[in-house]
This record gives sequence, C-alpha cells and structure tokens, in this order.
Amino acid sequence: MSTYVMFLRGINVGGVRVPMPRLCEVLTEAGAREVTTWLATGNVRLAFDGPADDLKTLAERVLSDEFGYEAYVLVRDADELANIVDAWPFTPDDAHHRYVVLGGAPAYDDAQAAIDANPSDEHVLAAGDDLYWRTLKGATTTSPVAKVLARPRWKSTTTTRNLNTLEKMLA
Repeated sequence: MSTYVMFLRGINVGGVRVPMPRLCEVLTEAGAREVTTWLATGNVRLAFDGPADDLKTLAERVLSDEFGYEAYVLVRDADELANIVDAWPFTPDDAHHRYVVLGGAPAYDDAQAAIDANPSDEHVLAAGDDLYWRTLKGATTTSPVAKVLARPRWKSTTTTRNLNTLEKMLA
C-alpha cells in the first residue's frame, strides 16, 4: 500500500456538507486504510493499494454518490507532498501567510499579471503542477492573486492549502 494525501475541492461551503467522520467511513468502505482528516476542509491522508489516478477516480465516484455533489479531488503521493513543503521558495515571516495552490501552476501567468498590474506585497512561483503563494495576512481573499484564483477558470480545478496544514499532515 502507498500513502497518499487527498484534497477535496469545494466541500463544507455552498451547501456541500461532508462530515469528516463519514468521509473516513466512505473512503474506508471503498478500500482505503488508515484514513485521517485535518480540519473540515477535505484534507485527507490515507493508504491505498493502487496508483494515484485510480484513487482519484474511485474517490470522486464514491464521494459524488454518497454526498450528492460533483466531487473533485487532487491526489498527491505523501513523498511528493513532502517535497512540495520542503521546497517552499519564500522566506517565512509573521506578516505573511504561506499557501500552496494545488493544481495552480497554470494560473501563474494570470496571478503574476495581477501582481504586476496592482503592486502588492505578495509573490507567486509555479513549481510542477502547483503554485506557491505568499500573501499578507488579512489579504487572503482580497489580494490581486486571490481575485485571480476565485475566477471560475481556476476555482473549479485548484484548491488552496496553508503550508502549516500541509506540514501537519506530514507529521
């Protein structure tokens, strides 16, 4: 069995209610083992006997069936997530939040253009499939990059996680 981390997109907002205990049960019934969640935002670590693509397909199907919504999940091997966390490219400080936008690399050009057009104290860097994003505390939903990521084009295919949460998932 391989250890994976899985991130559910758009749950427990907009009427899509997914209780974490039931989420663990559904994934276990579908064949996952050692299922653990963090927060109520769809952060999951589990063991699964198969490739990540199979886990993604299975999870989206069983979650859609159980919770009645069109599930979209992003799956990473636990080692891949560790590499993402370890590669954080910006100097951490108390004034900024550190985020990884999973699946967000394609949004880099739009995000950087927004920063260039509206200079702010935030930075982005694309790496692999993902986007590193550093923004001032208090500006997470109002900054130029936040506005880009909220566009339907990106909102449906990405999910943003605080680096602190990702670190806890690996501990």
